[in-house]
Parts: sequence; C-alpha cells; structure tokens
Amino acid sequence: MPRIVLSVIMVVFFAASSYAQEVVATVNGTSLTQKDLDAELDRLIPTITFHRSVSNEKRKFYYDQALQELINRELQYQDALARNMKPEKEKLDAQMERIRNKFKTPEEYKAASEKEGLSEENVRARIEKNMMIQAVFSDTVTAKVKVSDEEVKQYYEKNASRFKQPESVKLRLISAKDEKKAQDILAKLKSGDDFGEIAYNMSEDSYREKRGDIGYMHKGRMVPEIEEAAFKLKIGETSGVINAENTWFIIKLEDKKPEHQLPLEEVRDKLKKDLEKERTKELNEKWIADLRAKAKIEVLLKTEEQKSEKK
Repeated sequence: MPRIVLSVIMVVFFAASSYAQEVVATVNGTSLTQKDLDAELDRLIPTITFHRSVSNEKRKFYYDQALQELINRELQYQDALARNMKPEKEKLDAQMERIRNKFKTPEEYKAASEKEGLSEENVRARIEKNMMIQAVFSDTVTAKVKVSDEEVKQYYEKNASRFKQPESVKLRLISAKDEKKAQDILAKLKSGDDFGEIAYNMSEDSYREKRGDIGYMHKGRMVPEIEEAAFKLKIGETSGVINAENTWFIIKLEDKKPEHQLPLEEVRDKLKKDLEKERTKELNEKWIADLRAKAKIEVLLKTEEQKSEKK
C-alpha cells in the first residue's frame, strides 16, 4: 500500500526531476521530461481507456494527448506563479502530514520515498505545485461557472423542444429461446396465471428478477418488433408471441403516457449542472488557449503518428 501511495504522489504531483532525463518539451524555458510525461500518462489512462493499465507499446499511442495535458498543466502552474499564488503553509503542512500518515512509521515513509527517487523536498514541491494549479483553476474557472436560476429558466424557455418527453409505454416482458416454451407460457397467461409470477419463474432474461418489469420505454428505444406490438396494445393487454433476434417474447402493456412537456421544476437541477459543466469547459478552453497564445512551447517528442509519417 505505501508504495502505491508514493506512486500516486508521482502521478498527481509531477515536477521536473533532478535526474538527467530526456526532455520531451519546453514551456517558456522550463523543461518537461520523459519522466514527467509517463507520470502524466499514468494520471490520464483511467480517463481515456477502460483499462487501468496498458502495455508499454500501446502507451506510446496516448503520448500526444498526455503531452498536451502536461503542457497545459505547466502553463497553469506558471500562471499561478505569475499571480503570486502560493498555498498557505498550514494547508501544505497538513497535506504532507496526511501523506506521512499513510505509512505505519516514518522509516517506512522514508524508505518508500527513496525507492521512488523522491526526497522530502521533492514530495513537498510536487504537492505545492498541484495545490497551486488547483487554486489558479478555481480562481479562473470554478469561481465563474455558477449559473443562476434565471439563466436556467431562460435556457429552458429558448430550448423548450429539448424537454419534450415522447410517447412512452410501461411494459412487462417475458423471453424464451425456444418457441414451444413461449407458446406454453402464453397458454398459461391466457388461462389466468399472473404475468409477473410467470416472468419470475420462466423468463430467460435479467428482467425476470423484476418480474418482467422493464419500466417506461419510448419509441426508438426498443427492438422494432416489440415496439410495433407495444404501441398497438391497450393498457392491461398481453401480446401474442413475438419473434425478434432469435428469441420469442411476450409483453404486457401496463401504462401508456402521451408525449408531454417536462416542467422546468423537474429538469432544473440536472439542467443547471449541465450548463455549469459546459461553462466550465468553455472557460477552461479559453484560458488554456490564451496561455498558449502567449507562451513559447517547443515539442521535442516524436509521437507514433509522426514516426509513421516518416516511413
């Protein structure tokens, strides 16, 4: 566990290493090394692929994305320095203490640090750098993304058609891989057996645990053969056997809702979060673009795409 903790520190709180490293880029004269790039890639991999780890060969194809993010973070850090933004000593000390407390003893912490090639000063510098990036991001972006209730209302009114709920049906479903079994089930239903009980005991899909209840579905969300049959049924009616995708289905219509406009109060919270997320993206992209426009950036790393183009 302690080794993992120090690895996380290396990933999140990157800084130029004191070791001789291959330089992959320079940002306003500051060198970014291969070690920095690998750490940034480790930080990004969980967000750009389903796998927590990938082969060394495949990692190289993510280098360009990781390098651009590494450059962006360096630009953010330099912006924080230009604004004289320094974390409070008490907060920095507290973060250091939290990291030390991950280890059973001071000796274990020191041994893990040395194994990662990190001195106490290195760890502190990495933490301080990350805190500064967080602070400048908060000041430049987070503090400006709040969307008022009036803005939410105006957006809703201008885009009312986006909040229309299409006609939908509430269904229970039974499925079987064998047609004879499906016909036998249909006979039981016609004789008065409960649809939910039959679904629970005889259906061959995951909805059996819910007694066949698949909830409300609107057009375009169902297999065409099932959708066609569902919208022809009256509430309470059960279909015949429906063949679709090499499976036999029986459905029961439990409720039907006409197309209707979702009220503002029902969508307000989610809409507000979506608008603030979009504003965050826009502000961050503009900030990075402005920083890049004024910066001197030299990329020295040859990506896999560039290598392929030369061949």
